[in-house]
Amino acid sequence: MPRYNKKWLLFIIISLSVIIGCLYIFIPDSVTLKSNINIKATRQGVYRMLLNEESLNKWWPGNVNKASAKNIFLLGGYSYKIGNNNISLLPVTITGNRSQLNTSLYLIPLQRNVVLLQWIGESSTSYNPFKRFLAFREAKKINRDMDTILQKMGSFLSQPKNIYEHEVHHLLIVDSTFISTIDTISSYPSTAFIYNRVNKLRSYANAHSVMISGYPMLNVDALDSIHYIVRVAVPLPKSLPSSGDIYEKRMPVNVNILMMEIKGGTNTVSNAFEQMLKYVSDHHQTIPGIPFYSLVTDRSREPDTSKWVTRIYCPVR
Repeated sequence: MPRYNKKWLLFIIISLSVIIGCLYIFIPDSVTLKSNINIKATRQGVYRMLLNEESLNKWWPGNVNKASAKNIFLLGGYSYKIGNNNISLLPVTITGNRSQLNTSLYLIPLQRNVVLLQWIGESSTSYNPFKRFLAFREAKKINRDMDTILQKMGSFLSQPKNIYEHEVHHLLIVDSTFISTIDTISSYPSTAFIYNRVNKLRSYANAHSVMISGYPMLNVDALDSIHYIVRVAVPLPKSLPSSGDIYEKRMPVNVNILMMEIKGGTNTVSNAFEQMLKYVSDHHQTIPGIPFYSLVTDRSREPDTSKWVTRIYCPVR
């Protein structure tokens, strides 16, 4: 063999040895995967949304495999499946062509309305130098995809409307006076029943030359499967004395109150009220008074329930 060929062969062998040595020196036997993000939301709200496939469909940066019995979320050639462990830890299985990784998504509350999402895992490489390099490159790609997923998740879940379906407004009631009726009936109150009570209260106010200062108020409380306590009220600019089955009430001064505005019928409003209760629970608040609906649309004049506008008010502390 010519001398210069031997030199080239020796150079190639040494170069390959250095490259392979570097692979073992700089690429560990296992690669740590880690991604973090702070989300302005509660841990309970984030946890609930991560287990809600409909919610995931709205922000997931890739595609959804609808053919699966359980939705499999796809990104960059890998599938992601979120398991249900507990409110502090969700297992996430990442599956690709050559590997399956079991990772963990931790939900760590930092403040009442801020939660840290810490996603960690570990990917093994190989003793085969070529496979070792490919496994390292694959792990780095997965880690970049994890960053992308958390960024999309954070942008979506930092908006309360995306968790509770409606905007939640924080208000302060300085003072409020109203008159009300209370009835116990054996079925959910009809529109005719509600406005019969509203008109009775209006007539009482008119008889005292007082103009109603806002929309009618409604609270329906189920006693059992068929019996309901129905409270109907109207706000007034000043106090009126109680009389018979009409009662004068006053809301305490400087009450913090949450408000949602809803468009739709009774079921839509009821579902929104359930979301309001979740908001209160997620934020560790209590309800010191009676929540009520403010009937912005006169339901007795508008038969199309899809056009009804209702405001839900819920006092909190």
